[in-house]
Order: sequence, then structure tokens, then C-alpha cells
Amino acid sequence: MTRWRVPLVGTRARVAAAPAAWVLCLVVVALATVLAVVVPSAVAATADDTVRAAVADAGHGADTVVSAPFVPDLDTPSARQDDAAAETRATADILTAGLPPELSGVLAAPVATASTREVLLALPADRAVVLGPTTLRLDWVARPGGAAVTWSTGTVPGASPEGQVQAGLSAPVAAALGVSAGDVVEGRGPNGALVQVVVSGLFEVDDPADPAWATAPALLAPSTRGAGAARQTDVAVLLSDDSLPDARLAVGDENTTRIFTLAARPGQLSADTAAAVTRAVTALRASPITLRIAPLPRVDSRLDAVLLRAEDRLTAARTQAAVLVTAVGAATALVLLLGATVLVARRGAPLAAARARGGSLPGVGADLLVESAVLTALGVAVGLVVGVALAPGPVPVGAAVAGVLPVAAAGLLALPVLGVRAADRATGGRRVPLDERARTRARREVVLRRWSVDGALLLLAVGAVLAVRARGLSGDALGVAAPTVAVLAGAVLVARVQPALSAALLRPAARERGAVPLLAAAGARSTAVLGPVALTAITALATVAVALGATTTSGQVAASWTAVGADATVTVDPLPDTAVDGVDLAVRARVTDGVQLSTPAGGARARVVVVDPADYARLVGSTPLPDVEGLAGLGTSGDRVQALVTPDITAAVGSVLLDGESVPIAVVGALPAGPTTVLLPADAVPADLAVPDTLWLTGTGAAAAAATVPGGTVELRADRLALVQEAPLTRGLAGLVAATAVLLVVLGVLAVVLAGNAGVRRRRGTSGVLRTLGLGERQARAVTLLELLPGVLTTVLPGIALGALVTALVAGPLGLSLLTGQDTDPVLVVPWWVVGLLLPPVLAVVGSVVGEARSRRRVPLAQVVREV
Repeated sequence: MTRWRVPLVGTRARVAAAPAAWVLCLVVVALATVLAVVVPSAVAATADDTVRAAVADAGHGADTVVSAPFVPDLDTPSARQDDAAAETRATADILTAGLPPELSGVLAAPVATASTREVLLALPADRAVVLGPTTLRLDWVARPGGAAVTWSTGTVPGASPEGQVQAGLSAPVAAALGVSAGDVVEGRGPNGALVQVVVSGLFEVDDPADPAWATAPALLAPSTRGAGAARQTDVAVLLSDDSLPDARLAVGDENTTRIFTLAARPGQLSADTAAAVTRAVTALRASPITLRIAPLPRVDSRLDAVLLRAEDRLTAARTQAAVLVTAVGAATALVLLLGATVLVARRGAPLAAARARGGSLPGVGADLLVESAVLTALGVAVGLVVGVALAPGPVPVGAAVAGVLPVAAAGLLALPVLGVRAADRATGGRRVPLDERARTRARREVVLRRWSVDGALLLLAVGAVLAVRARGLSGDALGVAAPTVAVLAGAVLVARVQPALSAALLRPAARERGAVPLLAAAGARSTAVLGPVALTAITALATVAVALGATTTSGQVAASWTAVGADATVTVDPLPDTAVDGVDLAVRARVTDGVQLSTPAGGARARVVVVDPADYARLVGSTPLPDVEGLAGLGTSGDRVQALVTPDITAAVGSVLLDGESVPIAVVGALPAGPTTVLLPADAVPADLAVPDTLWLTGTGAAAAAATVPGGTVELRADRLALVQEAPLTRGLAGLVAATAVLLVVLGVLAVVLAGNAGVRRRRGTSGVLRTLGLGERQARAVTLLELLPGVLTTVLPGIALGALVTALVAGPLGLSLLTGQDTDPVLVVPWWVVGLLLPPVLAVVGSVVGEARSRRRVPLAQVVREV
């Protein structure tokens, strides 16, 4: 410093010279640091919960199922295999030992099930009328520790003579079949052979929630579906170790299979291990030979798909969080630049004097760098302490450092760079040619450089947005920064035309008589770009945050309507013909999942909805459900039933297999995108295939009315919506969006204050001179208000429009549908109250006007005149 001949001024003196701007810059650095620390910690804390919740919600859909046939005895195929149960248990042990390390702690011990194919029972006429065609399956279930049952009547099944099989029945199954201990139930097996099942006893399960029974739910109660001639019933009976060999002989090994079900353990999963588990499941499904089970088993599992879905949601959440943090970082940098501008303006005379006395520009920069280092260090330190205290869990060091470094760099470099520039200009650093042509050429070069920079920024923004829209969620720096870069480019363009907009607002006032409009119009013609850029960009970024939050919330509501279909859905087969009171609309339908759909393009599984088109049209028209075209006039076309299908079904004709009966269809319209669905008119389908089993209810009394339907399974839309919105990831991201919007509003207010503070001395001097000519205090306040207010109006309102435009461009690639649960991107929602973002800056202008008026009263008029 001494060698560069720059006088060192103490930091305390500098703070005293401009305390408000210095403290504001420190607070801004601290706030940005807090957000950079808290956000990675919050994302990491919710990541594990998100993965575990996804697996828990999937339930049995996340199970890993290994199908392994019995080892046939080629020498004596008709001999009784007494070791069938022991061999199956040994195979389960081999399976557990053969799991890869990534899965051994994630999957629970296998539940072994030996099941036969269905045996068609020959029931008495009275039972056949009630149950319809009834199939029976013989199941043997085992798990470590045993699946506990209590035999209320009879004994445990034992060995039987050839041709018979002893089995136990649960009380509901026995009641449905009308049998008791000692009775014999006969049927025909898949190979046509007679199968006699001797009821050895009746049992009750000790724990119906035991995972063992999830593999064979028909053991606990009969499953009846359909009505009338289409009614069908499935039951199952329980085998013991002694009766399992008899079942193999009676039905045949080719009709008997062993299934080992390994349930996922959500508590043992984490976000860090999810990728390894996904790879291990995929590899196991592709190469089951690694299990060392003979004969070669088949592995089925959707655990990898569940984890991939959870990882996609985490990627979307991390990307959105990074977008919001980047937005706050850019807003922080702009506010710090404004604060540095105010600090440099307050030190204009000392900087010019130091430069005039021989001080070098590196010396000036180094001197200011010391001050900015103190400011940045204090701000970052305070932010780190507060951020660590508020963090919901351990703070990822790498992510926190990546978020803090840009903030620290902005705080460290803003003051030195602007200070050196001001010192250079104060001592003739900007030379003006004497020749008119040279001056014209110099002005053209300035304009050319300005538009070149603006054009480069605009091209960068366009390229970033196009890249994001083409690649989607890539997670790279360009994709994360795309919304912020687009907003900055738009803000620069707004700043270029902002003076003209302000002048247009004040042009009518300037024609009025009196000094106030004229003075305000003259003061509003500012060429400063940084203030308008900052306020426009911050407002636009706040609009992006608000729009993303509103779009996500709206999408979650729409997804709840699509998933449930109404305010409440009751499912019971068949649906009782009872009156439902207290609802706005009640629509009956038959909904069947997993129906075989056959088309010339191939086969698939689909959901089939059989409903009255007029009733469904009323349901769609009175709820937020997506509109459905083509419901009117839906009926038959020749020998085919007219159908509406989802867009993934491209064939014009096909057939669906409803309750074993093929129904030919002709596609005449499209349903909204979603899971594969076929909608058929109820009056065009055979009556026994259209018996309703689903009731859709709407209105405030839908939940209470649904509870009155006997035997029904009720699903409430409000419960589903709450489940989605209260999920750890969704709740955390909603909180981040709200916090980001609030912080951006605060930064916008600071930008207004700092931008207005840059012209305080000019306005005070002008006011002082005019006060000697008779300008009153009220008129001075009016001049200040009219000078500052147009600049706010012409930046905030375009900023809101710019934010809405950028959100429309990037909302789809940000993957909001992964957080809303929709099959398509949610409809963009920009709430009307976003115009309220104008209120805080306007209040800040009013506060600045009042503050300036009070400060003027504390400064003697003579001092003001001397300063001028």
C-alpha cells in the first residue's frame, strides 16, 4: 500500500461514512450464505425419506419374486416326494445366501409358497348360484419363524391315500363353500383329472397382516367378482408339509410351482445406495443363474423401477432447488453491485483525490479489496453460523461450498472493480476526442459494444433455454442456470427501453403547469442501467418461483382428481343398489384393471371402464377432470362396441376380454393421456359385464356418503392429495419455493432502496437550491416520488411478464410432473396475485421519500447550498 502511495482508511471510518449501504451488503451476503447452506442439507435430509417412502408406498409392487419349479424325479415320476417341503425350505436358504451384497440387507427373508393351478370345483346347485364358477387353489406357505395359525376345528392336514389331498380352510372360505371338517370337495384339475380335497380342519390366522398371507390372500377369504352370469369366485386351501406331496401328485408337477417372495425393507434403503440396488436388481433379473438354484428360476421385480422413479423425482427436486438457489445467487450479486455502487459514490471525492495525488489503480483496488474482504468475511461467517444452526441435517460440504463461493466472489469483487473504474474516470481515464468525426466514431463504438454484449447475452439465454428444452433434466450447470440467464437477458433489454417508458409515463405530467411535474420528469431521465436490470431481474425471478410453486400445487390437485375420479370413490363388487344422499353427483361404473387388450398391433393390459356416457359427461363437466371428447352418441358400430381409448392405443379396432368374454371394440375417440384405458358405453355391453362395482361421488358430503355404502372400499381425493403434499420431498420443495420467493421480494426492496440511494445527494442538492426559490417540503416530496415511482413501475411490471414467459419456457423440462404425479406436464399457472409483487417496491419508494424528507430537515440549508 505504501509503495503504491494509497492512503489506508480504516474500515470503521468507511463504515461510518455509509453505514446503511455497508450493513445492507453484509446482510445480503449472510442471507445468500444461509440459503446456500440450508438447501443442500434439506435436500439431503429428504432424499433418504423420499426413497424409503417410494418403496413403502409401492407395497407389494416392490417385492422381488423368484419362481422356481420343483425338481422332477425322472426315475420315478409317479412316486410321492416326501421331502417337497424340506427341499423348498432349503432352496429358500440357498436363495438368501446367493443374493448379491447390495440386496442381502435390503430384501427381507423369503416367504416360500408352493401353489397349484386352479381346480374347477363341482359345487351343489345352491352354492353354484351364489358363487358362480368357483376355482380352488392349493397353497403351501412357509417363512422363517412360521406363519402362525390356530386350528379352531379339526387337525393339521396329514398324508392321504392316493387321489386325495388333505387341506385346511379358513372360516370364511368354509362358510362360502358350505363345508366343515371331514367333508370332501371335488373338482377337475388343469389336466382333467379328478382332485378330491379332504377338509382336515378349519383355521384362523393369528396375524392377518403377516407378510406370509400377502402371497396367498385367497386363503383368508373368498374372492368374488362380477354379477349374474358373470359372477366368479376364487378360493384357496392351506396345505401342510405332509399334504404338499399329495397335492403335487394330484395336480401334477407341471401344474405346481414354487414362488419365493422377498419383500423390500424400506428402512434399509437410502438415496446413496439406491443406484447400486437398482443395478443389482436389474442384473439379477437378467442373470438369475447367479442364485445357484436348479432348475433355473425366473426373477421378477419392480423394485428397480420404483427406485428409478424415486431417483427421477429426486433429480427433478435437486434441479429445481438448484434453479432457485441460482436465482437467489444472481439476485444477490445484483444487489451487491448496487450496494457497491452506493459505497463508491459516497467515496467519489476521496478516490479522485487519492488518484490525483499519484495513487495507482492497483493500489486503489487493493485498498478497496481489504474493505470488501472484511465485509464478505463477516457476511459469510454470520451466514454459515445461522445456516448450520437452521440446517435440518448434516451439511454436504461440497454442495455448500459450491453455493457459497459465487456469493463470496460477488461480495469480494464488486467494490474493488467499481471503485477502480470510478477512480479511473475521475482523473481523465475516459478521453474525449476533439475531432467531431472521431467523437461520432467513438460514440458508435460504444453503442456497438453495448449491443454486442447485449446480443451475446441474449444468444446465450436462447441457447440455454433451447438446450434445456431439448435435453430435459440433465442437471448440468447450463441447464440449472438457464432460467436465470434468460431472465438476465430479458432484464437487460427492459433496462434499455426503461428510460423511454418512464419518459412516456411522465410526458403528460410534464405538460402540466407547475414545477413539480417538470422537475420529476427531468430527474427521472436517468441513464443508469444497473438499477433497472436488478429490479427487473429480481421481480422476474420471484415470479418464476411463485409460478413454479403454483403450477406444482395445481398439478397435484389435478392429479388427485385423475387418480380418484371424484371427491370420493367406493369400490365393492357388486355395488349395492342403495340410495346415496348428501352428494352433488353419483356416477356408477364398472372398472376392471389388468384386462387383456388385443389389437392388430399386439396385446397389452388395460383398465376397462364401463359407464353410462351421459353420466360420465356430467361428472367430467362438473369437476376439474380433463375434458373428454366424443362421449355424446357413444354406442355400437356394427358388431363392435364404440370405445374411447388413451393415446397410447393406436389401433382402430381390437377386443377386450371381460370376465372371460371377448368384447370387440371400435376406437372412435381419445381419452386424456394416462395409464392404458378403454372406456365403453354401459348400454352397448352385455348386461352381466356392465354390473357396476365403482361409485364416484362429488360434493362436500361425498366422504360421509361413501362411508354409508356397505362393504365398500373408500378412497378419498382429499386423503390422496394430502398424502402427496405431505411427502417429505414435496413438502421440502414447497418450503424452499416459499422461502425463495420471500427472499427475492426482500432483495427487490433492497434493490429499490439502493438504486434510489444513488441519487440522494443530487436530489438533496437540487431540493436545497429550489427551497431557496420557494419550493415547499410537500412539493419536494412529490418531486422525489414522481422521480422514483415511474422507474419502479416500468421495471416491476415488465419483470412479472418476463418471469411468466421464462416459466412457460422451462417448466416442462424441469420435470414438474414427477412431483405432481401426472402423466403429462401440468398446465402452467401464474396466479393473479403475482401482481402483488409490485406492492413491496412501491412501499419501498414511499419509505425512501419519507426518509429523504426527514434527512433533509436535519441538514442546514446553507450546508446543502455549499455542497452544490
